[in-house]
Amino acid sequence: MTSLRMFSDARKNYVLGVLTAVFMLNYIDRGLIILLLQPIKEDLKLSDTQLGFLTGIAFGLFYATLGVPIARWADHGNRVNLTALCIALWGAVVMSCLWVGNLAQLVLARIGAAVGESGCMPPTYSLLGDFFPAPAERTRSMAVYWLGSPLAAMVSFIGGGWLNEHYGWRMTFFLMAMPGLLVAVLVKLTLREPRIGARWARSENPNPTRASEVLANLWHQSSLRHLTIGLTLLFTLALGLAPWYAAFLMRSHGMGTAEVGLWLGLICGIGGITGILLGGYVTARWFSGDERGQMRLVAGVLATLIPCFAAFLLVPHKVGALLALAPLQIAFNFFFGPAFALLQRLVADNVRATTLAIVMLLSNLIGMGIGPQIVGILSDSLIPLFGTDSLRYAMLVISLVAVWAAYHFWRVGSTVQGDLAAVAYRSDPNPVHRFDDRTRYPSGGLS
Repeated sequence: MTSLRMFSDARKNYVLGVLTAVFMLNYIDRGLIILLLQPIKEDLKLSDTQLGFLTGIAFGLFYATLGVPIARWADHGNRVNLTALCIALWGAVVMSCLWVGNLAQLVLARIGAAVGESGCMPPTYSLLGDFFPAPAERTRSMAVYWLGSPLAAMVSFIGGGWLNEHYGWRMTFFLMAMPGLLVAVLVKLTLREPRIGARWARSENPNPTRASEVLANLWHQSSLRHLTIGLTLLFTLALGLAPWYAAFLMRSHGMGTAEVGLWLGLICGIGGITGILLGGYVTARWFSGDERGQMRLVAGVLATLIPCFAAFLLVPHKVGALLALAPLQIAFNFFFGPAFALLQRLVADNVRATTLAIVMLLSNLIGMGIGPQIVGILSDSLIPLFGTDSLRYAMLVISLVAVWAAYHFWRVGSTVQGDLAAVAYRSDPNPVHRFDDRTRYPSGGLS
């Protein structure tokens, strides 16, 4: 692989910025579908069960299943070209929502968006591992990369709420997706694949690791197994509940789309950014070299989600609900930097994208595919008991998954040091050539 000494700090930071922009765009349409769920329901006359299908299985099934073959391409091909192609496809398909007239057409548009999005995260995630190899540096870059999610929430909620009020939900999708085509051109023209080339990759890896071997490693390595289960549960919680935030505030607190968009954008955006940066800073600075402490800290923060959800969902006034949403978003985003940086370090470099794709396959099939559907079905079934407040209690039941996720992150801390040592030994069994992370990479933590 090309030596990282060839890349200046300015170049590496530029790459990080562009890849974060790609990741942010990936999440914009998800924020829009969350915000516009109620207007779409009223316009197309849909039930909550149909909305659950639209935001869950219709998107999650294709997003998750296509991620693995695309990730195999990313692990052994040109990740820059793949990223440019997929973000361009995403932009074109989401723009097509302008002409949607019924549920079937909207489902097709969501499937097309899923195809484009499935090819963006694996190659960009893998590229970051090449540009930022040091453990503390990688945690920092992962924290910045995952800022794309709250930034997307801020842009989609605030911008989408205003656009919907003035132009309707169809034009909102069209306008918000246009930058995808511009970013695709930027990726293609200004980034280059840090590998020497596809011929080099094949010569260095004549027998690429099979996806089945990656899957077996996910199960047999204790830290990877518990980390994968914990992430899957968190994505089930996040993706199962996120599509319903705006609908809940509209139904239970009488808020309009512009008002909901403004507050969700500010709270989810600022809260998410704060949580991600705080998680990256604390773990890289105060727990540098102590992965056990990092995962135990994450587990403790996740346990606080239960009282945060209870406050958000049960307080009687919208001001109290919005105030409770702020610490909820901070706690919910704390894990991204340390968890995904550790995920990269627990596997060999040439299977980073495939490992991520398999983890996201499980997370999205269960979380995105089933989570919103369960909430929708549960909400419909609770209508005889709670009326318009049925969604409130359906979301409260699902929030209990946070305790389960916290347990698995705690278990990761029990075995992570030994598993990291085993990965390092397989990469270089000669102890003369192995160095402590802080010796090889004396760059320190987040600053």
